[in-house]
Amino acid sequence: LDWRIMDHDGFVGHMGPIALARAGENEWRFRLDLEARHMNMGGVCHGGVSLTLLDTGMGGAAWQAGGHALCATIQLDSHFIAAAKEGQRLEGKASIIRRTAELAFVEGELWSGGRRTMRASGVWKYLSKR
Repeated sequence: LDWRIMDHDGFVGHMGPIALARAGENEWRFRLDLEARHMNMGGVCHGGVSLTLLDTGMGGAAWQAGGHALCATIQLDSHFIAAAKEGQRLEGKASIIRRTAELAFVEGELWSGGRRTMRASGVWKYLSKR
């Protein structure tokens, strides 16, 4: 896959580097290597890290599917399934289920250490340039 680093100065820059790659016509992959700074007090990946990675990866898929049109998350439903640990790679998959001129409907999931850790579905709205 042609991995690209999502590098910018915003919030995601504090978490990353996050890599994103197109895996098919309507499918993308993304990943984050987990470090001590990503862990919660219980010693496993903080839920906010997982949620941010899914939001970023799924939003990146919507952005690319929309021809790099700016878009914003307007709905994100998520389910935590298992914990990821320091030193593991958190890998994600995003699939565009449907896209209109204004919206992208996306499903995603995270895996770590051979286990699914989270799944989500969401909607992204394409924003008009002002």
